[in-house]
Amino acid sequence: MSAAPSIPLVRAVTPLLRTDQFGRPMEGYASIGSTNARATDWAREGATEGSVVAAEEQTAGRGRHGRTWSAAPAQNLMFSLVLRPALSADRLGLIPVAGAVAVARTIDDFAAPLRATIKWPNDIFLRGRKCCGMLLESSFSGCRAGAPDFVVLGVGLNVNQDRFPPELSDRAVSLKQAARRPIERAPLLAELLLQLEQCYRALFADDGADVRSAYEARLHRLDRRIMLRTTDHGAPVQGVVRGITATGALELETNGRITTFHAGEVTSQ
Repeated sequence: MSAAPSIPLVRAVTPLLRTDQFGRPMEGYASIGSTNARATDWAREGATEGSVVAAEEQTAGRGRHGRTWSAAPAQNLMFSLVLRPALSADRLGLIPVAGAVAVARTIDDFAAPLRATIKWPNDIFLRGRKCCGMLLESSFSGCRAGAPDFVVLGVGLNVNQDRFPPELSDRAVSLKQAARRPIERAPLLAELLLQLEQCYRALFADDGADVRSAYEARLHRLDRRIMLRTTDHGAPVQGVVRGITATGALELETNGRITTFHAGEVTSQ
């Protein structure tokens, strides 16, 4: 692994930043195992809130449910953000809610007139295919009265990738493919960090009500029937998507009553 804090992407985005904290500072790597792993180590070393680890290539990128995250080098955005939120464990699900809204808003700006949608909990879709995923990891020591010592939000956004592996070709899309034009990554990352900062701060302004409302307005298959595969490997649950709770859990109407789910995989019927 070769550290390069001044890789071209980081060097280009730094003067474009309009944030107060996010991306200040930012580490950049030409190649790294996992930006989340490095951000976790950096947080343990004392990295301040808003610190970012970005990479042009990940050799051991991780997705949700233990999946790998693969992306072509130097074509996409892969970064992890260190946060130190004063949130209890049951409200940490609001962070990817804020992240999803921030990513969707940024995509709208750069891929207009397309509009991004959100598949619960934090996959971003364009033209019916996934273009972005997120992974939230947290660390608790008990020193902050129920709040985590830190959390790391990893973001993988397909930007200019032209081709995907055969097993993903009908499910994945890049902004370039969807918008039918290449996208400059440095301005995109600068805007995304600004949106992330604003949405994250909004969680503490009104208990996240505005962010949750914005999330639900983009929620994939809202008021439509879906199948939810739960993480406990039980039987899939069928129901109608009704929204999310104050903590980011999915509200599913099943048999005339609302049931909430904190984890799972949504599939269309």
